Order: sequence, then structure tokens, then C-alpha cells
Amino acid sequence: MNIQQMKYVVAVANNGSFREAAKKMFITQPSLSNGIRELEDEIGVSLFIRTNKGASLTEEGLVFLEHAEKVLTQMEMLENRYQEVTTSERFSISSQHYDFLGVVMGNVIKQFKEQYKNFRVFETTTLKVIEDVKSYHSELGIIYLNHQNQSGIERYLEQANLTYDVVGSFKTHIFVSNDHPLAKMSEISLEQLCCYPQVRFTQEGSNFAYFSEDLIENQEQETVIYTNDRGTLMNLLVETDAYASGSGVVTGFTKKEIRLIPLADSPNNKICVLYQKNKSISQIGHYFIQELKRLFS
Repeated sequence: MNIQQMKYVVAVANNGSFREAAKKMFITQPSLSNGIRELEDEIGVSLFIRTNKGASLTEEGLVFLEHAEKVLTQMEMLENRYQEVTTSERFSISSQHYDFLGVVMGNVIKQFKEQYKNFRVFETTTLKVIEDVKSYHSELGIIYLNHQNQSGIERYLEQANLTYDVVGSFKTHIFVSNDHPLAKMSEISLEQLCCYPQVRFTQEGSNFAYFSEDLIENQEQETVIYTNDRGTLMNLLVETDAYASGSGVVTGFTKKEIRLIPLADSPNNKICVLYQKNKSISQIGHYFIQELKRLFS
């Protein structure tokens, strides 16, 4: 049994046929079929039911697939961990949904466009930010911490062998449209928000409050709208009387479309950069952190 055979099984399972799997892997169909047949002979089970319409996993095949995917995921993590940095190396960050990332990443690209040809900015859930850095898919992760989520997040980071640096702080702001009934307020309290819908980012691990990306959770809230996209969130704010919470550090055209109003009695929130404990930060990573600090200063 070898890694290549595991990749063959995953490819056939995902594509539903040997022909499509071979095409996607840029190999001949006989090579793929022989590889899987040799694997089946070695382990003594049939992994696929083969018909003229395609291929489907047997019960044993489903069990094998589950284990093979775990092995391949671990292999990918190992490869990412020990890959050599080259001039064509990508620079990747994972982050919660922040408008200011475009400005910071733009400065990084201008500075390093000759050395790096691939840049990745992945806006996602809190849990995926942590997992992305843990698995070496991203060098850095950006999240916020405050007194409500810090202890829970720090426990999770310790398990993932990650640490963090604080690069700035901010007060919670409420985002509303320019035409919102509260748009003229100089400060907004939680009580004033109860009768308006709240737009929140969808999160995994919803049983754990510390994974929430939203800075406030109003227990009296009647209507909540969930989305996983920052652009959709902004459009919902512009088109409705809904509100959202955020850092108040907003750049670009978004500033013209919405009002950012401080939340009364807001706690102090910290923007943090996550990274691997046992891996030094690259030159481009240090530059990114420097630019992020400069923005918040």
C-alpha cells in the first residue's frame, strides 16, 4: 500500500468513475485501474462496485476512504511544514472578515511582487483560521481577542501549538446604513439595537461562544441574519435596517456606504496575529505584521 494508491482511491470516489479520475490526475485509465486493483489484492477487499455507468464505493471502500483521507491530510501538513522557501513561494494568510486586509495586503504585494508570485488572502471562520495556520496552509492568521473569548481561544491555540502577537486594539463599532434610523447617533447602546435585525457571520463550533466573530451578542435580539460573505453583509446593511458589529477600521468604498458608530461601554478588543510556535516567521510575514501594526497605530 502506498500514498499514490490512496490518492487513486480518493480521486475515483470523488469523480464517480475511473475514466474521470484518470483524466483529472493526468494519467492513463489502465494505470489507475491497475494501481487500485493491486491495492485491493493486497488488502483482500473490493473497494469499488464497477459498472458501465461508473464506480461507487463498497462498505469496505467507505471505511478505507475515511482513513486514506486522514493520511493524505497529514501528508499534506507534513509537506507544507518542510517545504523550502523559493522565489515563487506563495504568501498566505487566513483571517476573520476585515475590510482593512486589502490595504495591508496591497502594500505587501507592492513590496514583494518580484520575489513572490502567489498571494492568498482567505477570509473565513474563526475555527478555520486556526486550522489553516495549524496545518501550514497559511503562515499567519488574524483574529480578535477580548475578555469574552480570550481564555477559550487560548486553550484551543495551545492544543494547536500556535501562539499570537497583539498588533493593535479597537473599540467595538456598530455598522449601519447611511439611512438607518440610528445613523445620526454619536454612540449606540445595546438596548437601542434590540428592535433591529443583526447580521452575523456564520461560524463552525456554534456551541462554543468564543468562536463567534461578532463582537456583540444581544440576548434580546429578535431577528438574526447569517452570512459567510463580507460583501453580502455590507449589501444587507445598505438595503435594510439591519446592523452589524466590527472594528471601525474600514477602508475603501465601504466608508461611503455605511456609518460606523461606537458602541457605548465597549470592551477593548485586540487584533492578533497567529503563527506556529516552532516555525520562524518569514521576511514577508514580518513585513505584513509591521504594516498591520502601522495601520492600527
